[in-house]
Amino acid sequence: MHQHHDEHAHRNLDVIEEPLDAANQALSDALRVSFVILKIILVVLAVSYCFSNILCIESHEQAIRLRLGRLLPGVHDAGMVKAWPFPLEQILVLPTKKASTSTIDSHNFHRRDHEKGKDLDFISRGLTRGLNPVLDGALMTSDQGLVHVQWRVTYRFQDVSDYISNIKGDQVEAAEELIKTIVETAGIHVASTMTAEEVIRTKVADTQEAMKVQINRRLRSISSGLFVDSIEMSLFTPPIQVRAAFNATQAAENRKQATIQRARRDKEQLLNNAAGMAHRRFEELFRRLDRSEDDAEMLASIQGEIDDVLTNETEGRTGEMIKQAGAYHARIVGEMQGDVELYRTLLPQYRRNSRLLIARLWEESRQRILSNRHIVKMYRPWGVGQLRLQLARDPEQSRIDEAIQMQKEKSDVTKELNDDYQVPVGLFEG
Repeated sequence: MHQHHDEHAHRNLDVIEEPLDAANQALSDALRVSFVILKIILVVLAVSYCFSNILCIESHEQAIRLRLGRLLPGVHDAGMVKAWPFPLEQILVLPTKKASTSTIDSHNFHRRDHEKGKDLDFISRGLTRGLNPVLDGALMTSDQGLVHVQWRVTYRFQDVSDYISNIKGDQVEAAEELIKTIVETAGIHVASTMTAEEVIRTKVADTQEAMKVQINRRLRSISSGLFVDSIEMSLFTPPIQVRAAFNATQAAENRKQATIQRARRDKEQLLNNAAGMAHRRFEELFRRLDRSEDDAEMLASIQGEIDDVLTNETEGRTGEMIKQAGAYHARIVGEMQGDVELYRTLLPQYRRNSRLLIARLWEESRQRILSNRHIVKMYRPWGVGQLRLQLARDPEQSRIDEAIQMQKEKSDVTKELNDDYQVPVGLFEG
């Protein structure tokens, strides 16, 4: 029995030690190669995983790292950022240096399908159809008016750490939703402090600045990490139902202001032409003169200042007239002084021999007249008792008389033509 078992084991051992056939050998080689490739792949995957959390940050971006969900200090600017593989560490990237623009229609009216793309002047709605509170947005002003406003907001990420910590991670869309919510609230507050005319006409810039201040204050209060660079009213209008009336009122106000400005320009021009820049000094002096009616000493002082300005500072037509008057006064005074001196010179001669002096003066006057080439001289022959002069008509007056005569003849011809084609009254009666 023992011998039988030994023989059986010897036979099994011999079978194992026999060489494999070709098919089994190929399968064995394939399995060995597969295991080698699998090991290589696993090694490559392990290496890739170790370096999987390396990012290149663009120039307009910033990044921070989270380790096991906790924010690590420091903000990474443009360049390469390295971190442990996820889920050990996580890199969050935000476009902090790139401004974003959002259009907000929460306070704007709803455009129907046939109104889309049309200018406001071509949109008409009846007075009986009011606003739909479900679709139409509006702001109520301090004078209980309604205005429609479309906002265009430009904002950016100012502090990436605050935004990721307090808002919503790296989801950029959340920033736009937050901005929209705050704009809606700030718009209600700002509009409640202003009138409808101020919001959409007289204080547009002030409204936009107030909105910017309100929004940034609210963003800072919640440490959002966001900052609004500018906010503009890309569309602002009263309700469409009353827009035509509002525009008519605004046009009338514009005409009024234009008329006032034109009158002021004309006033300034007239005063400058009349007295030059001295007219402003005159205005001040006249106002002081009106306030000092009961003070004789003050009135005298102001009158002296007015005379001084008239003499030394006045320009324009008034200054020219003053200069001409001064020159005329000087000339007349000079002539009168000359006449006085001549009289004083001739008086002794007249007393000595008046006939001789008169004859000499007459001869001097006659010589001045005859020697003046601008005076026409005519000589009467000796012995002729009557002399008649025939002067030619003034050519300018002749042309005027001829034009008047031609105009009269033309009027007569026109009257005759009208009389020829006049239909007698009652010709078609009955």
